[in-house]
Amino acid sequence: MSNSRGDIDLVGHNIISIPAENVGPLPSIDNIIVKADSPEKQWIEDVTQQIGDWRAKLRSTYIRWALSINGLHIAAEKYADPELAMHHKFTVTSLRPDDDQNINPCVIAECDGLTASDAHRKTIPMLAAFGIIDLYANLEEVIFALYRTYLNYHPEQLLQGNEFRELRRLKREAEADSLKCNAWETAWQKRLNDWQRKKIYDGLGQVFKRFCNTAGIKTPSTYKQTTVETWAKSIDIVSFVRNALIHGETIVSEELETLCTKTKPYACGFDFKSGEPLVIQLIHLQRVDLFCEQLLSALNISLCELAFKQN
Repeated sequence: MSNSRGDIDLVGHNIISIPAENVGPLPSIDNIIVKADSPEKQWIEDVTQQIGDWRAKLRSTYIRWALSINGLHIAAEKYADPELAMHHKFTVTSLRPDDDQNINPCVIAECDGLTASDAHRKTIPMLAAFGIIDLYANLEEVIFALYRTYLNYHPEQLLQGNEFRELRRLKREAEADSLKCNAWETAWQKRLNDWQRKKIYDGLGQVFKRFCNTAGIKTPSTYKQTTVETWAKSIDIVSFVRNALIHGETIVSEELETLCTKTKPYACGFDFKSGEPLVIQLIHLQRVDLFCEQLLSALNISLCELAFKQN
């Protein structure tokens, strides 16, 4: 995950080994790591190993935004206190040039307590919106990271056609001579990065479906209400909302309302109406967090079933 977004892990990921002869009692378990019993299953072990870490990081992302929103609520209550308002002015400082064009800290806004309280409350939807943007960015990282792990074990998926004849040659040479592994790895990572840059334009929902289809990931046998297809639809509507927020849309479009209607009940609880203000509340952020949790769980179960079917 990118440190540029201030990522910190507030959850953690503990791995607990379970001896075959003694399975319980156990603490709460969110993820199962499938140990590979053949080279063909090593990618499944690697992916299931990653899911726990990604779950912790996605959950931490939501927690950070929840903490920020909570801080605004507390500040709003604090500045609304009449006693505080009598003795304290709320100020906002930033950097501005003085008469000599030297850059210095200075007060750019000042208001009374009630005005400050109202401003804090009105800022909350902005944080919820930024939270969805951040969670979506995390989800994009997750899907591509898992897809890339699969492709690292199945590079032939990206080496077809005359365009990649040289890459196929490098791969064969690396398999025959370990001294040529570095050249192959460098070329392969460039191929992966180029593929990812182009693939994102297909839409994250389509990328997710392609990953599942290519890797043989199916809907878990116990699932009756959702499928790989509906998970992709949920990803698409989160993507659409995120794009609207990124581009500064303030009014719900007809297309967004249509998506909410068409994908219901897979629209993450979004029920935006065309022509109304596009306002994101904490409940919207919570629903995206819930979807991320459920998606990782579904993938984990599916991968377990895939591994066991290959026995």
